[in-house]
This record gives sequence, C-alpha cells and structure tokens, in this order.
Amino acid sequence: MNVRRSPATTGQPVGEPQVTRNFHLRALLRAWRPFGDKSLSHWTTTIVIALALTIHGAFALILVNANSALSHWEEANLVTVFMQRNVERESLIQVGKTIQNQPDVSGVTIITPKEAAQRLKQMLGAEAALLDELDENPLPYSLEFHVTRPERTRIPALAQEIRSLNGVDAVSYDQEWAQRLSRVVDVLRFLGNSVSFLLLLAVALIVSNTIKLTIIARRDEVEIMRFLGADDGFIRAPFVYEGVLQGVLGAALALVLVGLLHGGAQDQLRHLGQDFGITLHWMFLPWTQLLLLVGLGAFLGLAGALFAVSRFLQE
Repeated sequence: MNVRRSPATTGQPVGEPQVTRNFHLRALLRAWRPFGDKSLSHWTTTIVIALALTIHGAFALILVNANSALSHWEEANLVTVFMQRNVERESLIQVGKTIQNQPDVSGVTIITPKEAAQRLKQMLGAEAALLDELDENPLPYSLEFHVTRPERTRIPALAQEIRSLNGVDAVSYDQEWAQRLSRVVDVLRFLGNSVSFLLLLAVALIVSNTIKLTIIARRDEVEIMRFLGADDGFIRAPFVYEGVLQGVLGAALALVLVGLLHGGAQDQLRHLGQDFGITLHWMFLPWTQLLLLVGLGAFLGLAGALFAVSRFLQE
C-alpha cells in the first residue's frame, strides 16, 4: 500500500486515520458475521451472558430499593413510646412532659387506642374485619415524636431513658429498624457480590471458549494471514470485537429482562400494598447502574476474547 506523506512534516501519514477507521470497521463487520449467520454457539453465549447479568441486575434492584427504604426510615426518625395497658392519665401526661422537655425532641403526639386501632385497620386492609370480632380494643396509649437531625446518634440512649419512666411498656424507633435492615442489606450485598462474581467469572470463561472454537474453525484463514505478513493486532481484532459484541448484546438483553422483572415485582407490591392499605414504591435501577451493567457485559466479552486470542497467538 502506497501512503503519501506530507513533504512539510515528518509526522503520521496523511491517510493513516482513514486506514485505521476502515480497519476497525472491517473487523467489526467481520465480527458481526457469525451473529448474522445465526451461529448457535455465539447466540447461546450471548443468552448465557444475559442471564448472568440479569441475576446481577436483580440483586442490584433489590439493594437499590433496600437502601431507599433504609434512607427513608433514617429520614423519618420517628420514635414511638407504648404505654402499659390501663395506664393512668397522670402517668401518660407526665411521660409526655418529660419527653417534651428534652432539647432534641419535636412534636410529641398522644395516640389513643381508638386511633391506633384505625391505623391497624388501614394496614390490614381487607382483613380489617377481624378486629371487629374482638370484645375490647387491646391496643394501649402511645406517644410519638421526632428527634432533630443533629441528635440522632442519641436516640438509643434516649429510648433507654424513656423505658425507665413509670407507665412505659416499650419504645420503638425507626433508627432501630434501620439498623436491622442495614444488617440484612449487608448480608444481601455479600451474597449478591459473591454469586455475581462466580457467575461473571463463568461467563468470561464461556466467552473465551466460544472465541477459541471460532479461532479453531478459522485456523486456516489465520495461518494464511500470518503467511501474508499480518501482525497480531490485525489477526486479533475481529475476535476481540466478537467477544465485545457478545457482551454488549447480552447486556442489552439483560436490561430488557431486568425491566420485565421490575414491572412484575411492581405489580405484585402494588397488590400487596392494597391488601395492607399502604403504598409500596419499587424503584428501577438508576442510569449509572444501567451503564455499569452494559460496561460489565462489554468487559466480560473483551476479557474472554483477549484470553482466548492471546493463548492462541502464543501457540
């Protein structure tokens, strides 16, 4: 190939960028050929990638919504003080005043047994009729209040102090539930990362094996290119693009499957919320997670292809 150089410079050849673009375009078109020919091994590998990334995306979906619920509970920061049954009104008022005098407390509200029963009926939804069969309301008086943001770390100590007051039966606060949920989220995160790592490692090996089979099937073609003086980069490019295409196509299919899972889960949670008289929100993955899923698919395909091609070129 004759490439004309500019007489005024000693830099890159004038036609080199165009040659490079044509080289990558031809390599990409060559890599797409097995997919267009409906190669069973290539499409099977793509589906395996999609299923593995879908499992990864499902764990990410659960963690995103768990973290959202965790943040909501931490922001709400509601503390509920349950009084003993048949508590005297003087004790109830005294506990309310003691709590109100705390500098980090805002808005102490008395919840009567009747109001608590109405809330419970709303939560039970269609099953609320069960409460009508009770001879008497078993729910006690309770007090609700919020703790200001700077003093949130003091909530456990404050709750312990309130428990010691006369007439108090139990104290529940959102931060306590948030801590429990946080431990559950940590377990889910560990399991999700472990399962995802093993699945994605298996996918990379499957991609590598598929590319290896493709190289073996085209061994004669590769040997001819070597005989004609083609360098390793020229030989490697179509196979690397094949691996990346498998990863990207698998990631695109995984996005569709994760979207279907999200829609199905959202419908089920809506029905569950209607049964309990509450609204449950199920968030979709943020765009950063979606891009990460696509990038992960491309990386798996690239890593598997590079591993297969490098071993072949060393033989």
